[in-house]
Amino acid sequence: MSNFYVEIPKQKAELPALIVLGVACFVGWAFHFGIWGMTGGLLWLAVSIPLVYWLYKKRTGTYFIQADEVGISFRIHFFSQYKSIPWKYLQRIDYLLYEINFMLKETAQVVSLATSSMNDEDTEALKQYISDAIAKRGE
Repeated sequence: MSNFYVEIPKQKAELPALIVLGVACFVGWAFHFGIWGMTGGLLWLAVSIPLVYWLYKKRTGTYFIQADEVGISFRIHFFSQYKSIPWKYLQRIDYLLYEINFMLKETAQVVSLATSSMNDEDTEALKQYISDAIAKRGE
């Protein structure tokens, strides 16, 4: 069985977060400008813009979904952490319209994988790969 790998474009993974960070910078600037005038607004921008740049440099990376014989691993957007789930720890898998939910054994924790960043063909191929991997493991 070959590996399944889809790379998510940086634009899809990072643009929503950058818009939110830009709006937060603007709202903070307006708040500080309204209270302390030009000095407060410029101080806010002097602090927030380097922080946003640092956050962007720290959090940017490769966004992907990968499944192989061992398990599934993914990082799908700017604020997400890398996750790796071995097949042996899965209790149940739920295929929903825009996400796949993995329930882990023992803790009953549910880990969601949003499929909205992939096209429909890749989503169906991933669901088929997961089903085949679980069926092969159950034999």
